[in-house]
Amino acid sequence: MSQIQLHKIDLNLLSTFEALIEEGSVAAAADRLHLTASAVSHALGRMRTQFDDPLFVRVGGKMQPTPRALLLADEIAPILRNLRRALEPAETFDPATTNRVFRIALHSSPAFMAQATAEISRLAPGAMLDWVRIKPTNQNDLIDGLIDLLHVGGPAHLADGIQAVDLPPVTFFSFVRRGHPAVETWSADTAAKYRYLQVAVEDTGGTPIEKEHRLLDRPRTLGGKVHDFPLTGPVLLESDLITTQPSFAMMETWKRYDLQVLEPVAAPKDFPMRFAWSARYATDPANIWLRDTVIAAYRKHEADITAQMHEAVLTLEP
Repeated sequence: MSQIQLHKIDLNLLSTFEALIEEGSVAAAADRLHLTASAVSHALGRMRTQFDDPLFVRVGGKMQPTPRALLLADEIAPILRNLRRALEPAETFDPATTNRVFRIALHSSPAFMAQATAEISRLAPGAMLDWVRIKPTNQNDLIDGLIDLLHVGGPAHLADGIQAVDLPPVTFFSFVRRGHPAVETWSADTAAKYRYLQVAVEDTGGTPIEKEHRLLDRPRTLGGKVHDFPLTGPVLLESDLITTQPSFAMMETWKRYDLQVLEPVAAPKDFPMRFAWSARYATDPANIWLRDTVIAAYRKHEADITAQMHEAVLTLEP
């Protein structure tokens, strides 16, 4: 394969490639770019020649990216995102008129996400809010500008080039279905008779809850795992499992499934939480506005839901 001549690359081709990756068809990409389908097909032909790869092949009636195209997508996305930022006029951000896409990585918290989305939609009706799953690469994505804001829990080390603000420590509660037999005499001995449901949000080994159980010598046996917080509700409703989770992630699930709130047998105390962002965009007006808006909404949500759960909690018997 011949070496790519960067001076011969047409930036419009990269925009076309991005649209094809995200839209999945020539017609949809053409609509997005306000071009004809013929123009997009011609651009795709030029890219295939330039990269010596078909890039997209038709499978089952749909355009599917090749492995080379997927690799290019990962590399090109931050380049185009940063280029757009660089070309934006300085100091012109206006929430009321912006059409920016804001990306926030956060553990699933439906109630907070709904509240934050509603607030941002009210203040910035043309903006789009993209909630991104928590994953091991989030910090790199933050540095590269692929996400704007990252919710970080625990004493995790933040990489160079990342700034953060401390949030109020999260409070953990345990949850069971209404009528669970453990509620009659809720104690450490009672809890030890039942198995636990864990939310495996990422594969990082032991959870902070497991560590507390070991420190207090209160054994915990797992009876199941789910991959997201909202899934705990229906599982608890049909079982005698117990789950211990952070308050901010459980508001909707607690109320929707009418779960009983319990004082945990073992849970982290003063568990640190932060919102983090790239130092490169620390002074970007849009990023500042997003941080201020989301962090204020989060602080209020966390305080409100924790207060409500404290009022409803069943405390441990001696």
